[in-house]
Amino acid sequence: MPRRQGGAAQPGDVGGPVFEEPWQAHGFAIVMSLYQDGKYSWAEWDDYLGHEIQSPGHFGAPGDVPGDAAAEDEPEDAANQVPANYNRWIASCEEDGAKYYHHWLAAAEKLLDAKGIVGKAELDARVAAFAKAERDGPRFKAGERVVVARDVPLAGHTHLPLYLRGNEGAVERDLGLFHFPEAGDGGDAEIDTLQHVYSIRFQARDIWGADASATHSLNFNLWDYNLDAA
Repeated sequence: MPRRQGGAAQPGDVGGPVFEEPWQAHGFAIVMSLYQDGKYSWAEWDDYLGHEIQSPGHFGAPGDVPGDAAAEDEPEDAANQVPANYNRWIASCEEDGAKYYHHWLAAAEKLLDAKGIVGKAELDARVAAFAKAERDGPRFKAGERVVVARDVPLAGHTHLPLYLRGNEGAVERDLGLFHFPEAGDGGDAEIDTLQHVYSIRFQARDIWGADASATHSLNFNLWDYNLDAA
C-alpha cells in the first residue's frame, strides 16, 4: 500500500491552501449545503466519500494514467505483486492531498444520483453542454464593438434595460459562461440555456445625448443573445 493508505492526506496537510482552485470550493460548498438542508445524513456522505477513497481502480489500474511511464517498465506480472487497491497515480498525489477533491467530487456525483437530486443523465447533459460551449468559445473578444439588440424575443424579465437598446459599445471583458434562467423554461426555446455574459462599456453621450459628460461611461453586463457585431 502507499505510505499513506487510502488517500488519507487532505488539502492543507503540508501547509498549503485548503482550496487550490475555485471548483474545489464550489464542490465542497454544494456537499455541505445539501447536507445542512437535510438531503442526506453525514453517515451516508461519509460512506460514499470513503468508498471513493478506498475503491480499487477508481482512477484506473497502474499504468492507465497518461504519463505513468514507470508503470510501463514494470514486469508483466507486476499487477500480481501489489495490493488490489494500489494505484500509482493515487500514491504519487496523496502525500499532499492534491487530488482529494477529485474523490470528493466523484462521491458527490454518485450520492446525488442515488438520492434523485441530480441524476446521471442530467449531469451528463450539463457536462456536454459546457464542453460544447467551451469548444465554441465566446463570440466576442475584449475591444470589439457590439450593438445591443432593439427587439428582445423573451417576454418577462429580459435583463436588458430600454435605454441601452440599439446603442453601440465596446466589449471590456468576457465574464464567462452562465446558465440563462428563462430559456427552455417557459421562455424562448431558441435561446441557448448556456451563454457567455460580457461586460460592455458605453459612452454616456451615446446613451443620454450631448448633455451628458464626455468623460463618463457606463459598464453593463449583457447576455450573448442581446448583442450583435457592430
